[in-house]
Amino acid sequence: MEYTINEWQKELRRRFGPYIEDYRFVCPKCGRVNTGREFCDAGAKPDDIAQCCIGRFVPDQGCNWAAFGLFGTLGKGDIVVMPDGKRRMVFAMDKA
Repeated sequence: MEYTINEWQKELRRRFGPYIEDYRFVCPKCGRVNTGREFCDAGAKPDDIAQCCIGRFVPDQGCNWAAFGLFGTLGKGDIVVMPDGKRRMVFAMDKA
């Protein structure tokens, strides 16, 4: 699905509430559902949750896939259109 940044943020709040710790994204490579809480606990940047699997930050958890890599989201993610018109690949939101 393709969203503007405002639409994407609105959908995140609708599904998960106002706190990034409650957001959940699905890694397109390993299928793991990653949570905002895990990323906060690992000391990762909040923006990482939508583009990286937790394995990039926590050994033995998930994999090290990133949406900004060569193969993006393997066709399993979303596109967020930024205010400057650039399109950013992100992991799909978990079903809430």
